[in-house]
Amino acid sequence: MRIPTCSGARQAWSVRAALLLLIAGATLAAGTGTAGAQTATTTQAVYRLSKDSDYQQGCFAPCMCPVMISSGVTGTFILTPAGFDGLFTTYAVTEVNWIVSLNGTDTFVTGSGTYKVGGEFALQQELALDLQVGDGAVQHFDSGLTGATAPFPDIDLTISVNKQTCFDTVFRVSASPVPPDQIRPYRLVAGSTFQRGCFGACACAAGPKLPIAGTFALVPLVSTPLWNNYAVINVRWRAFDSSTAGLSSSSIPVRGFGEYVYGGEFALEQRMNLMLSVDKSAPTHFDSGLAPGGGSFPRIDVRVSIVGAGCFDTIIDIHAEPRRMPIRRSTRTNGDS
Repeated sequence: MRIPTCSGARQAWSVRAALLLLIAGATLAAGTGTAGAQTATTTQAVYRLSKDSDYQQGCFAPCMCPVMISSGVTGTFILTPAGFDGLFTTYAVTEVNWIVSLNGTDTFVTGSGTYKVGGEFALQQELALDLQVGDGAVQHFDSGLTGATAPFPDIDLTISVNKQTCFDTVFRVSASPVPPDQIRPYRLVAGSTFQRGCFGACACAAGPKLPIAGTFALVPLVSTPLWNNYAVINVRWRAFDSSTAGLSSSSIPVRGFGEYVYGGEFALEQRMNLMLSVDKSAPTHFDSGLAPGGGSFPRIDVRVSIVGAGCFDTIIDIHAEPRRMPIRRSTRTNGDS
């Protein structure tokens, strides 16, 4: 067993102290009800990317080919303590929920991995994620073990597939924990439905409209003068089929995350853009497209369906309102950490 030096012990203690503060904040959130927007345990933290986060794909030194794509990145992820080895505290990174604009199209970046921070003589960190950009193959992104440029619990580092050598894909990840009172808990209300089957001119029948209930949360992201942007996190819904009452299949779980935006220049419009796992299926892209609405916000009324599904589709009518809970105030960052 490796024993830390005094310097290493002090460094490890500072990291653990930051962790205790993070846990204390989450525990306090549980007392006020905002922890309903957290997942699994109160020691988890929702992180939000800042405006400094970005995406690049193209050539890096020593190669000089001209291909280069560059875009900002917005979104959230979940950080959960996973252990301490005497030098490093390790965290599980889950529910990566990022949006990057590629060729004018908002594209999901999803995945999971690990983050570790600590060290013996100087604070070091490493972020390793398996990410899928849009419909592309899952790729492993890693920062390598590098010096920390931001005081934990803030995170600021660069991850890449090929160590930023020649043709590569690179994310700068600059993120901070979201203050608990900025995690806005929501619930589905009466009129929300879940329906699977054939639609349009297809000959097969549409299934029944099933009531769907559950919760999710909104996290404010960097907004513009015209558009209000939110990450949708912790979608935890269930559709109920009364015709199969008493059977194990009487309810259909729906889980996931995504984004919600509303605004516009001439008339209010809205878009709910989600990655959802229905029952045991792989995450699937559901989208409302840009549709009329948003004028009744914070109430949300919008319909999403599977992107490119054709005849056989799943349609979810979402009617949601904020869950009324006591709120502790903090300084609003609006995603501009």
